[in-house]
Amino acid sequence: MKIGLICGGGRLPKDTAHALLAKNTEFTVIRLAGEADTDLEISANIGSETIGWGQVGRFFDILKAENCTHVLAAGGVTKRPDFTAIKMDFGGLKMIPEILRSVLGGDDQVLSNVAQMFEKRGFTVIGVLDAAPDLSCPQGLLVGSTPNDDTSTDIKLACKAAISAGILDMGQGAVAAHGRVIAMEGPEGTQNMLGRVADIKNTKRARWKKGQGVLVKLPKPNQDMRFDVPVIGPDTVTQAKQAGLAGIAVAAGQVLLLDKALLLETAARENIFIQGISAVEMGA
Repeated sequence: MKIGLICGGGRLPKDTAHALLAKNTEFTVIRLAGEADTDLEISANIGSETIGWGQVGRFFDILKAENCTHVLAAGGVTKRPDFTAIKMDFGGLKMIPEILRSVLGGDDQVLSNVAQMFEKRGFTVIGVLDAAPDLSCPQGLLVGSTPNDDTSTDIKLACKAAISAGILDMGQGAVAAHGRVIAMEGPEGTQNMLGRVADIKNTKRARWKKGQGVLVKLPKPNQDMRFDVPVIGPDTVTQAKQAGLAGIAVAAGQVLLLDKALLLETAARENIFIQGISAVEMGA
């Protein structure tokens, strides 16, 4: 098995690459121009290429030249490309009808369509959790104080809200505090949702005491876990603190921890608990 690691933005591509190196898994790096960090350096022994959205033909040529059998996408994409306005290479021109069909629909449908494009050409599409399961959050309390009964109730309430958001293909998270749902994640993402929560608390449109309030992150129901796996990182902890929350609860084994050592260090410093919860604890 050799993996073509497609790198978008953020920390996840680097964490994934290091996990693959630790397991002696063969892979080559393919950076998405304008998305992947320009300083993303993994190892001198690992092949790497950078491609633009219009270089679809070259992309598949790289996978074949590197003898890749599997494809893994890691990292964020800030916006969907407008393929009707992109200058395509020859390989991409031949695939325009297929490409345009693939970007129709909600996020989940688009990702499923993209996976089918790879599979049609003989590649096996896998996710970060398949290749590097150690990057996921384990079950139990990782750092901070054990949630009390009120916080446990808020966790279950936020889980219900996050599941509802997922069913509607809105997002993967929610916030609850003092027995009520404060926010559900939409297309704006977790960071902006937590910004709304901070504004709600600061303007006293909802009130909760210190030591209350929790962010929950879960995959969407029936989500294809090869793509868009929910993540939290050090910045999430800082934003939760700024929003006046007590902690973060995530689905154990299904949410990735970015830069884990720094995440836990930040949580300990900010007095934010981090907990991996089971299906039973979610109220599922």
